[in-house]
Amino acid sequence: MNEKNKNRHYYIPKRSGIGFGDVFAITLIAAAAGIIMGLLFAPQSGLKTRNILNKKIEELQDRCRFALLEARVMGEEILEKSIEKAEKVSSKVKNKK
Repeated sequence: MNEKNKNRHYYIPKRSGIGFGDVFAITLIAAAAGIIMGLLFAPQSGLKTRNILNKKIEELQDRCRFALLEARVMGEEILEKSIEKAEKVSSKVKNKK
């Protein structure tokens, strides 16, 4: 490295604080708010609107339960693969000693 570049400081920008999870959560909240507002301003009786809301909420709960179950299964698979790889690496290290 030459003298000119030796004392140079480089600026590395930081990532913004918003990630995929934040965007996903905001999208879900906005979608839920839109559905609720649409149902509240729809020309239907209060009882019918509440019944529709309850059905939509139950559907959303079912979807969330399924997504959580799917995430758990995927997490367990990743954990099992990680353990297998760690055991392989560990055995290779032990064999080299």
